[in-house]
Amino acid sequence: MKKLFYVLLLFIYFSTELFASGGIKWVTFDEGLAQAKKENKFLLVDFFTDWCKWCKVMDEKTYSDPEVQKTIAKNFVMARVNPEKPGTVHFMGQEYQNSQFAQAAGVTGYPSTGLFTSDGKFITVVTGYLDIPKFNSLVTYLKEKHYQKLAFEDYSLFVTLKNKLKADPKNPELNFIVGYFYDKVLKDTNKSIKYYKNAINNTASFPEVYAALSNVYKTEGKTKSADKMMKIAKKKGFTKDSEILDKVKEVIKGVM
Repeated sequence: MKKLFYVLLLFIYFSTELFASGGIKWVTFDEGLAQAKKENKFLLVDFFTDWCKWCKVMDEKTYSDPEVQKTIAKNFVMARVNPEKPGTVHFMGQEYQNSQFAQAAGVTGYPSTGLFTSDGKFITVVTGYLDIPKFNSLVTYLKEKHYQKLAFEDYSLFVTLKNKLKADPKNPELNFIVGYFYDKVLKDTNKSIKYYKNAINNTASFPEVYAALSNVYKTEGKTKSADKMMKIAKKKGFTKDSEILDKVKEVIKGVM
């Protein structure tokens, strides 16, 4: 009878660990790495501790959401690592203790979400609680491979700015800053031109947007258009390219 009692306790413990968050199957890192490769999915690693309040909130609010669970089932293998408990992780031919692996991944607080490609390449670790909108943003960041160009924090800023622009589409400063992201970060010339022009058409009075558009035209080999925009920029007081980045910082500070 006593043996049966302990068997039941073990069953309850492992069921809780493996199927927490309303049915998500959590596996070990080593299992997850192999499964992600087999199923061609991203590997998401939840670095957590028993005392972490926001880890529990993330389970209750984010990972228990039915739509989030559908997204997870389609795109992720889910693994968990508790750095404060004994255990080993094997990665890139090395064996790590749980705590060592968390440190190597750059975990500085809890919860932290580690992300790996299907072939086991480390992408990033995101520190802090992910609510549903931020989790969905993370999914887009991965699926559209934005991680190849910018950090998730920068991508989150970009999404925030685009949402602000959606609410205020004629705002010249927001059009300018979104155009700058497409120009310098995402390397999408057509979209950068579109948003720079939107800024100008909505009575942007600052010279930096004209100079930024001039630089894009110059890159595209459109010399006449580039000269025309730069002439307007200089007439409005523009003197050097560093002023464009200064304006970007000013706009971000003002709208955030």
